[in-house]
Amino acid sequence: MTQTMPGSSEELVELFTRHGIDKQFFFEQPSQVIELLLANGDEALETDDFQLAEHSYFDALQLAQKTRLLGLEASIKNALSGVMDMQGKQIEALHFVEEALGMYATLQDYRGQAVCLCNLGGIQATLGQFDVALDTLRSGLEVAKSIDDTRLVMNILLNIGLNCVEAGLFENSLLYYREARELAILKNDHDIHANCLVNECFALLSLPIERHSMDIFEQALKVSRQHNLTNLEIEALNNFGCYYEQIDNWDDALRYYQQAHQFAQNIEYADGQLNAVLNLGKVNIGHGDPLRAAEQLHEALRLATQLDRPKSRRDAHQHLARLYKQAGQLDLALQNFEAFHAEEQGLSSTERDKTTRTLMMQFDMERAQTQTRAEREQREHAETLQARAEEQVRERTAELEQTQMEVVGRLAMAAEFRDDATGEHTRRVGIGAALIAESLGLSREFIETLEIAARLHDVGKIGIPDAVLLKESKLSVVEFEEMKRHTLIGGRLLSGGKSEVLNMARQIALTHHERWDGNGYPYGLTGQEIPLVGRIVALADVFDALMHKRPYKAAWEKVDVLAELARQRGRHFDPELTDAALLMFSSGQYEAALLQDSQVASVSTSSEITPADVASYQGALHWELEATRLQYEQLLESRTRELEIARYQAEVQVEQLRRAAFTDVMTDLHNRRAFETDLLVFAEQAQHHGRPLGIISLDLDNLKHVNDVGGHASGDALIILVAQQLQQHFEPSGRVYRMGGDEYVVLLWSDPEQVSRELVGEIGRLETELERRGHSATLSAGYAHWPDDVAQPEHLLRVSDERMYEQKRRRKLRPASLPVTPSTVLG
Repeated sequence: MTQTMPGSSEELVELFTRHGIDKQFFFEQPSQVIELLLANGDEALETDDFQLAEHSYFDALQLAQKTRLLGLEASIKNALSGVMDMQGKQIEALHFVEEALGMYATLQDYRGQAVCLCNLGGIQATLGQFDVALDTLRSGLEVAKSIDDTRLVMNILLNIGLNCVEAGLFENSLLYYREARELAILKNDHDIHANCLVNECFALLSLPIERHSMDIFEQALKVSRQHNLTNLEIEALNNFGCYYEQIDNWDDALRYYQQAHQFAQNIEYADGQLNAVLNLGKVNIGHGDPLRAAEQLHEALRLATQLDRPKSRRDAHQHLARLYKQAGQLDLALQNFEAFHAEEQGLSSTERDKTTRTLMMQFDMERAQTQTRAEREQREHAETLQARAEEQVRERTAELEQTQMEVVGRLAMAAEFRDDATGEHTRRVGIGAALIAESLGLSREFIETLEIAARLHDVGKIGIPDAVLLKESKLSVVEFEEMKRHTLIGGRLLSGGKSEVLNMARQIALTHHERWDGNGYPYGLTGQEIPLVGRIVALADVFDALMHKRPYKAAWEKVDVLAELARQRGRHFDPELTDAALLMFSSGQYEAALLQDSQVASVSTSSEITPADVASYQGALHWELEATRLQYEQLLESRTRELEIARYQAEVQVEQLRRAAFTDVMTDLHNRRAFETDLLVFAEQAQHHGRPLGIISLDLDNLKHVNDVGGHASGDALIILVAQQLQQHFEPSGRVYRMGGDEYVVLLWSDPEQVSRELVGEIGRLETELERRGHSATLSAGYAHWPDDVAQPEHLLRVSDERMYEQKRRRKLRPASLPVTPSTVLG
């Protein structure tokens, strides 16, 4: 069955209307809507409405794919595999269960993998591939044992036993039934215990009589009765009847078959009634009441026809033919014999069709596997070509960015020479901005980029007339409006860049004259609306402008400049940044950095630009500037055009690969690989700046119980909800990662003592929020911080994990009568 993704809003609306779903609710709670569709499919399946179940599952699948909920998508594909198998569509069933298995492997969801392997083994058994099915089921068993999921282990053992019976391996089946039975007794699981006993009895009935054990038959009946498992009790009674029939104890056989029939009638268990009444009729033919046998066999025939059980219809006709022959009613005997023969032929034809279909399916599977191998080889070849293309794009992009930087840098220098004969203003602003950023604890990469980008803050002055730019008196209103345009001109000159430096430089050029109180230009931004880089450069720019002579003003004393910055705290400048800048400019760091930078420049430069050079240069500047601007625009246009197509294709693929590599698909959190990368970076920064660094390890205690009770979709929903809540609780001062399964880690760079004080309360509030949303879930947590708990930050995870597992151990040892309260093992 082919379905398409709802690619437009109209298709989504039609899907929502079909299921009576509120559109807004879907966008707020997509997982709940998808789980509702799953439940609709399950309900349809219970009534054998396979088409409705299939449609519901496909709609749920489309929404799960649209919202990128991989865990739910895997659950739905597993369900689709089941409904396809029930309809005899084993190829489609194999397709879906194998896709689900791959998704669970990606998610490192071992329980999901084990369930899929169990289902895959069942499909393979249906196709008659008993050896392959047993291998698959045994693989599922190993996975289930590795995660210590005892109930899943018992179910898989039971399925392996049933598969052995289908393959005629009755002795082997007993081994698996007994292993499952021992676990069921250990775990006090009465349902599986009774199932194992009943199926063990059925297998024994196919073995020689000396292998039969009356004790097993009695246990099966006793356990079923003790725990009100009536369906299993009926099967146990039928097994007892078969046992006594095999040893020619007809009276006891009739007694047990009659009990089974009575119980099956009481609970309207149609298959139980059919088996019991067919056995009663068979025994009554020669060892009871022939008239009663006729009634019972006709009742069996009616039930077999109603339930569409061809083998039971065949057996009923065979026994009726024998009964009527003994009674001398040869016409009825012949009539039933012919019906028996027709049913037998139909079953033989069905078996032949099944064999043919199985062979065709095997052929289709082999063809599909061949195609998959070819596609994989083609994909690997394409990935190799893509890697080469990406390398070429990186090289050409770097070349383009270097060209952009050179042209823009020359424009900035040309503009600055008009306003500052030495050209030193841009250098000093870059150094000042970098020092402010460093005092804020920002990353080294950010600081280095800012130092370069800040030097381009006034590049737009190249478009301002000399009469305005070099005017020594106060500008008129019109002139000031003209001067303000340099921010927009700079933004336009720096637009279209692909590098971080040029993008940051554009932000700075546009916003370094905005004010904290909203009275700046060109956009009148206020407070945090102004980008951080614009707020930093505003301080560095004003400080340098006041410290040095300009055509319209004399230089100020440093003490007066610092006093002015302090006065403008909260008006012109960001208060927090102002405090950092005042501390830095007062410390002597700034002057030392300028001196060091000048010494480096003097070593690396063979000649200096003198005032005479500048005067000569300015004579021809008017014409050269326009030519430079045109040259810049033409260069960028010609070089960019040839790269854009290759860049776009490569960037899309690279971003997908990057996201897949560092993002947990189910929760959209950072994954283990991202954590390991970030820990190295933050550890280096912590050691360099002497700042503390902390890690919280968290584990969702009862995810297994949630999966067992509510299904895997409920477990996925809980994992996603916990991820969202952790982000809300911790991300203002840290970063949250999903390490796999039910484990999370929070990387913190805030005060460790404060974290230690507040962590228990945070976990408690998080558990309360989960309970409010319908999940009775608890979290175990352990916290460790550097430098108090470990010598090296890289060892934090080991210590926090140990403390988290210690808390889990304490919770398990806590008496059941005591209330569970949030408790966290702290450093």
